[in-house]
Amino acid sequence: MEYRIAIPTDFSKNADKAARFALDLFSGQTCRFYLTHTYTPAFYRAEYLLHSPGQIGLGDFHQEQVMKKLKKHKKALLEQADPAHEIIPHAAFNSLAEELEEMGTKETLDLIVMGTQGATGAREVLFGTHAVQVLHKASCPVLVVPEGAEVGALKNLLFPTDFKPDYEKLSLKVLKYLLGKPDVMLHVLHAYTEADGEPERQKGRAQLQELLGGYTWEMTETAEGDIVRAINSFARDTPIQLLLLVR
Repeated sequence: MEYRIAIPTDFSKNADKAARFALDLFSGQTCRFYLTHTYTPAFYRAEYLLHSPGQIGLGDFHQEQVMKKLKKHKKALLEQADPAHEIIPHAAFNSLAEELEEMGTKETLDLIVMGTQGATGAREVLFGTHAVQVLHKASCPVLVVPEGAEVGALKNLLFPTDFKPDYEKLSLKVLKYLLGKPDVMLHVLHAYTEADGEPERQKGRAQLQELLGGYTWEMTETAEGDIVRAINSFARDTPIQLLLLVR
């Protein structure tokens, strides 16, 4: 089975770390990685509004410079990559979120892996602007790698849910790959409410249980109404390597 994965990069250490995280996570798997950089040159507001990029040649020149950097980055990543990994440099004049949304359809992406440092100057903010925009627009799953994350063996995955999603419509290809790894346990965390008796919630619970059949998983139910506190409380007792959320 082949996996198609976009790895956005701004050539920062954090982006490089996310790229290496992805290569390590899919070690031994046939993968096509799209090393992606988008740009809006400083001259956009003047020349690009007055002329087309092709007429003045500025777009082509900037893309050439970006492609050189991408190819250099690719060469460095190939030293770690598995023989089954293909890395394709991809540069585009576009916003990152828009380009990844288009690639999701055109390249039938299975996953987007990107790093994040949180909002500048606000360490209590988990996701930076680009990560938030991608999370809102992406048509495929997004794996966000925080600044302090370390690549290591996956053991415990936490999936908080209220049973509201139609799970049969979710893209579960990557999740099933992760659950198929040795010694991986999926912890389903549910904060129960009076709404649990509704037919929609009962249907969601049954769907999820059916989809997880054959994998190692367990469900924890809690009366904690605040999902953030419930997650933190669970993580204090069980070290979690990956948090799964449905948009």
